[in-house]
Amino acid sequence: MYRKSSIQPLMMGLFLLFALSGCAVAIGALGTVGSGVAGGAEYFASTPVAETVSYDYDRVKKALLVTLCKMVIDVEKVKKIEHGEKIFATADDLEVVVKLKKITSNVTRIEIKAGEGIVKRDEATATEIVRRTTRTAAKLVT
Repeated sequence: MYRKSSIQPLMMGLFLLFALSGCAVAIGALGTVGSGVAGGAEYFASTPVAETVSYDYDRVKKALLVTLCKMVIDVEKVKKIEHGEKIFATADDLEVVVKLKKITSNVTRIEIKAGEGIVKRDEATATEIVRRTTRTAAKLVT
């Protein structure tokens, strides 16, 4: 005997409760009403844009640095990680984190997260950095 208008505030309240608690699984349990929002929560928690390329590590790193320079994205810090490096960069309010990993002597993996803070991801920018880096690596003279 519930009218649709009385259920919507309840569903919205439940959504906000789960969204603010960070429980993406519970958001998915809300069903159809929460499904559009669950997709958004999944995007924020998603993995970085990644690609494995058939170029050696040094070539990919040079190509990445050229790409970031051309896109006016400033490298702030480089941290050594197992089999590679983690590069932290910024452009205005945008934060970019790049992981370069040597897979073999001729294969390198690029993983990029771009966005404003933890929640607001910019998948399009991360994808463009990967695309340009790969294209630049193909053109580099070694």
